[in-house]
Amino acid sequence: MSQPHVVLMVCGGTGGHIYPALAIADSLKKQGVQNITFAGRAQSMEENLVAPNWPFEVITAVPLARGSLLHNVKMPFKLLKSILGALKLVKRIQPSIVVATGGYVSLPVILAAGLRKVPVYLQEQNAVAGVANRIGAKFAKTIFVTSADAALAFPAGKTRVQGNPVRALPAMGSLPLPSEYVGFTHKVLVLGGSQGARGINEKIEASLSRISTRKDICLVWQAGVKNLDPIRARVKLPDNVRLAGFLNPVYAYIDSADLIVSRAGASTLAEVLAFGKPSILFPFPFATANHQEHNARVLERAGASLVELDSDPNGLWDKVERLLDKPQALQAMAQKAKGLGMPDAADRIARDILSLEQRS
Repeated sequence: MSQPHVVLMVCGGTGGHIYPALAIADSLKKQGVQNITFAGRAQSMEENLVAPNWPFEVITAVPLARGSLLHNVKMPFKLLKSILGALKLVKRIQPSIVVATGGYVSLPVILAAGLRKVPVYLQEQNAVAGVANRIGAKFAKTIFVTSADAALAFPAGKTRVQGNPVRALPAMGSLPLPSEYVGFTHKVLVLGGSQGARGINEKIEASLSRISTRKDICLVWQAGVKNLDPIRARVKLPDNVRLAGFLNPVYAYIDSADLIVSRAGASTLAEVLAFGKPSILFPFPFATANHQEHNARVLERAGASLVELDSDPNGLWDKVERLLDKPQALQAMAQKAKGLGMPDAADRIARDILSLEQRS
């Protein structure tokens, strides 16, 4: 075949699984694939993000406990119902290939495609593979991963390191400088997500008196919408700290920042690396299988990031000042980050899929 004529994408659960799938679908469409359908749960995050722009089929799915396949199959009735529903979907739309980006939502479709001998392509965002992808790897034709560390979880013969797909990014340096940063020599961005990051917030709040003495540094602090009023009630913010609930769009801030302080979710890290930015990472301590710390340690070993755990003594501002006051060290980290970044990951994956299908 010259290209797959029907592609079934499956994703869900979190943005970390959904956004890569959307990026891959955009790249497949850009490269000539016209018939792309998504599958996911009803009234879900994936339906909200996908259905306005892509055909969307509703499936059911069962959350998976980490551990053996045997442990998960002890909930046979719901899981069997999900697989049977996925089999009906695959039989009805007859996809040429299935592309899955992990999370328990994807597993019934992966298994259904495997049973019907439909080629399956997996994409894993994290350094520690999720349960669905570890099970699904048995049925996969190719697994796309973000790093050599992540590749260790899968069969070497069908694993490719192609980075984590991200939304279309503007060229570095092409975005306007946010007004908050105007007039400052050094620019720091704190990304806590829309909900904020408690561990980061507490360490910044404890450091405000020291931050206030550095008039050459501006810190834009995305603390989470729910945290704005409590923080303002507790502390007086220095003139060089700009507090925000959520930054949207965020790319101008990432592009302008000299240093980024962030959690270590796969999608955020992919964007930070795509912009070639050095970072201080605070892994979310309750992430499944501690995957955020594994993500962060990969960057730390590569020299692109420093890592501090929420439970560590507060060394955040010491790290910030040490890096900003040593521009050569900061630039070296930026170069390492740029080397790890793969802003064209979605295009790479789409090209690989089409090439492999053409050869088969």
